[in-house]
Amino acid sequence: MTKRWLICCLGMAVLLNGCAATPKRTAVVQVPAPPPPLETLPLKATDRILPLEIASAPDDVEVLLKQVDDFYQAGMGDYRTGNLEEAKAAFDQALSTLLESGLDIQGDDRLSSAFNKIVENVYTAEGAALEHGDTLSPHNYEPAPLDSFSGLTFPVDPRVKQQAQEELKSVHSDLPLISNEFVDGALTYLRNHARGYVTTVLQRLGMYQSMISAALQSEGVPQDLIYLAAGESSFNPFAVSNKRCVGIWQFALGTGVMYGLKKDRWVDERQDPLKSTGAAARHLKDLYKTFGDWYLAMAAYDSGPLTVQRAIEKTGYADYWTLRQLHALPAETENYVPIFLATLLIAKDPKAYGFDVEPRPPLAPDVVVVDMPTDLRLVAQLIDHPVEDLIKLNPSLQRWTTPANEPEFVLNLPPGTKDHFEKNVAVVPPDKRIWWRAHKVAEGETLAGIAKQFRMSPVTLADVNQLTPGASPAQGAHLVVPMAPGKDSSLVRVREKTAQRLTHYRVRASDTLDLVADHFDVTPYQIRRWNNLKSSQLAPGTSLRLYVQAEQSSSARPSRAKGNAKTSHASLKKKSHVAKPVFAKKRTTASGKPTSPAAALGIK
Repeated sequence: MTKRWLICCLGMAVLLNGCAATPKRTAVVQVPAPPPPLETLPLKATDRILPLEIASAPDDVEVLLKQVDDFYQAGMGDYRTGNLEEAKAAFDQALSTLLESGLDIQGDDRLSSAFNKIVENVYTAEGAALEHGDTLSPHNYEPAPLDSFSGLTFPVDPRVKQQAQEELKSVHSDLPLISNEFVDGALTYLRNHARGYVTTVLQRLGMYQSMISAALQSEGVPQDLIYLAAGESSFNPFAVSNKRCVGIWQFALGTGVMYGLKKDRWVDERQDPLKSTGAAARHLKDLYKTFGDWYLAMAAYDSGPLTVQRAIEKTGYADYWTLRQLHALPAETENYVPIFLATLLIAKDPKAYGFDVEPRPPLAPDVVVVDMPTDLRLVAQLIDHPVEDLIKLNPSLQRWTTPANEPEFVLNLPPGTKDHFEKNVAVVPPDKRIWWRAHKVAEGETLAGIAKQFRMSPVTLADVNQLTPGASPAQGAHLVVPMAPGKDSSLVRVREKTAQRLTHYRVRASDTLDLVADHFDVTPYQIRRWNNLKSSQLAPGTSLRLYVQAEQSSSARPSRAKGNAKTSHASLKKKSHVAKPVFAKKRTTASGKPTSPAAALGIK
């Protein structure tokens, strides 16, 4: 017991000694944070839970239609803002999504309706501004006059030279005038051999002089630069050179863009007299700052500043007339300034050079802002003017419709027609103005007769014009005609000539959708619609349902007979070169492969 007690005491002593040698440490105790209190959720009445057989998810058709409509609406939005490639891709996707779904389109009313909506609205309604009748064909382009002067040599008539020297004493100009062998030779040529050019210039000068003068003045450049446009185009907005320069001031595409002239599928502002004049004035002012001489600036306007700069560096002469004499400039530019000065001198005193021409009155159009795409033919019908008048007043337009990507497009109208237009166009819904038309009531015409002419119900015609179906429209009144998308009266009359009949065509190995469509004067989209085709590919041996004009169905009938398929195909190939109506267009790529779904609809 004693030993045990001693050992225990000794152990406790050692333990106490060790604890004294070790420094004390304060222990940090982490107290866990209390959990956040539970939030009391607001009580909410629960919805009635329907039986599973009633509360089912949307069916496959509804899901598909939602997808198709999203693509379609995106395409329409891109089209209205001018993003045509994006619109084409979206329409492609809408059509492909529908056709590649595997669902029975013809067997379901909702799918069939959606398919018709895409095809009809995209191809016809929007096709009125995309494909059919969209390109503005009546542009009567004329060669630029300078092309005919290029490379000519002008002998001098001594009498003309003497007259020019006398004229210089009294003629006022804000540009330096000169009489030399080149100018006097150009005067002789214009007076004796180019009287038609001079007469045209003097006539059109009256139309554009005030407008061009104001634009030149605003840019602070000489007023007599107006005669540069005379030589460039004879004041014709539809003049085009052999180098594809266009407009009164003959801008090349690159230079036009550089000076703010827009060029897209809707407009070419190089053909806008007002906008192109402002751009030309700025361009000439820049060239004058570069060369410090108006004649060198004119030469640079014609042949480009680098051409003139190289001629100066090559010869060491910064003088147009010296460069002209040394033949250091292109052949056209050698005559450019002499023709300009000769035209100026004649225009200052036409009778002195044997010209007695009455200038045309100044252009003074009424101006309206068009905020929705509007067909020029509708505008012309609403104001009782030929559509050619609108084309001449709006030469920058490239389509039958005003731009869809410019919500405040300024449209020029014949003088005195603004109020008439604004009153009549208000009856036409904004989103219908690209294909609706107007009809002026002639003597003896009735509402029923007009409705029959346009193949519509008299009730429909009366309703849109706020008339009763039995009303007698007054002679000379304008009726708004609610045309179906893409269908104008001329097309209706074409379709009235012959009825349509069902025929069949058996596809050969080398057939394409476009070849068949061209032969039967139908469109690829119609063939796809009639046969529920999911792509533009045609499988050899299959039979196509076609609704064609009666006069054509008889010629196509042999394709249904045994042993005549080869003959039918040969006749199809033979006929593919004939002229097609406006709604039959080729839609294959350069390699002959079928195009995309939207391209097959005619959307390019």
